[in-house]
Amino acid sequence: MEVYWFLGAFFLMEAGKEGIFLLKKGKNPHIVFGFCFGELLGFLLFSSVGGWEWKNTWLLPAAYLLWNMAGAWLDAAKKRRRKTGAGRAVIRLLVLSVSLLPIFLFPPMKPIPVTGSYAYETASYTWTDESRAESFRNDGSSRQVAVQFWYPVTEKEETFPLVVFSHGAFGYRMSNYSAYTELASNGYVVCSVEHPYHALFSRLEDGQLITADKDFIRDVFRINEEGVPEEEIFSVNRPWIALRVADLHFVLDRIGEICRGKSPGTPFSLIDTERTGLIGHSLGGAAAVTTGRERPEVKAVIDLDGTMLGEELDFSNGKYRMNEEPYPVPLLCIDTTGHYVEGLKYGDQYVNHAILSEARDGKEIHFDDAEHMNFTDLPLFSPPLAWLLGTGKRDARECIETMNGIILEYYDYYLKQEGENRPNTPSFTESV
Repeated sequence: MEVYWFLGAFFLMEAGKEGIFLLKKGKNPHIVFGFCFGELLGFLLFSSVGGWEWKNTWLLPAAYLLWNMAGAWLDAAKKRRRKTGAGRAVIRLLVLSVSLLPIFLFPPMKPIPVTGSYAYETASYTWTDESRAESFRNDGSSRQVAVQFWYPVTEKEETFPLVVFSHGAFGYRMSNYSAYTELASNGYVVCSVEHPYHALFSRLEDGQLITADKDFIRDVFRINEEGVPEEEIFSVNRPWIALRVADLHFVLDRIGEICRGKSPGTPFSLIDTERTGLIGHSLGGAAAVTTGRERPEVKAVIDLDGTMLGEELDFSNGKYRMNEEPYPVPLLCIDTTGHYVEGLKYGDQYVNHAILSEARDGKEIHFDDAEHMNFTDLPLFSPPLAWLLGTGKRDARECIETMNGIILEYYDYYLKQEGENRPNTPSFTESV
């Protein structure tokens, strides 16, 4: 990525400058000022051109350079030659490194352009489910769920299909931002559900910041280790699925109530609840699949690299008992090729294959050279973090654009009856 080349070259240039100036005990203040001014100017030019999305992470190194230049200017104004030893040079380079770290972790990115003709807007809400106590607290408070909508801007009296998204473990409402905006620009209302205590962080309307529950984090990592008994994995993930599915039911019910009200307002006045699609990544995909089976208004479901844990009904005598009722609505699984191949080893004991093989309209598309986080926008927001959590050799941007195109095509067919459907066979797999 261009920004990483820039950061590396910038640091080496600063280190080289410090090294050259160390060769002289007294440095000409005008030369020092010229170097500092040139660095600041070059940094500001790079950070403001090239189509990058501006982020506040630029402010720290800019402040460092401004501080460096101000000191050089004072030296030049007072005509004094500052004597700086190796210790101060090292300290300055350490300060520079710390200021560059946020850009390294969250570099500016070029947003993925949308393909639709609609402009879009967004709105956020925090809804309280009075029927459920918050299981992560002992104070008797009710469960709160954060939601954010992306919706088309229109002056016509028209309604649009609804797509509800559920993020994965440690995800958050913005995890697939490019997919939300792509759908909204093409005439969909998208609702991203943020599950407090499962999300990396969740900020509610009252300003409360909720981070992921430490026990949830520990258990997620623990059951993904080698050698954990299947019965333990099954028992641990039961409350996760129950919580997610309850959140989705609550959100769908709440949206329906508002839409049926006398003055629903935007974005609810734009929603056709009878054309609803569900989608989720990882654990969110599992929740979407289970919820889609139980909601008559849901017309299509997409699972992004998620194991359909809610379709595992029991584990006893060393075997899973799957839901044998054919999945009632169109179901698309978008997986990594590795996930697909690994599942083949388990035969009918791999829940995704079991459910797809008996679904009335089940399809699977697997992506070559991709890994789990390639199905989110994290590789765009933070390539280093995405790499740590799992990205493949495939170009991240191309992978996301291809996935978003498949999502749009699928919903266009099943929610809008537009475009061409893929081969309508009981179980269909395709590699892209």
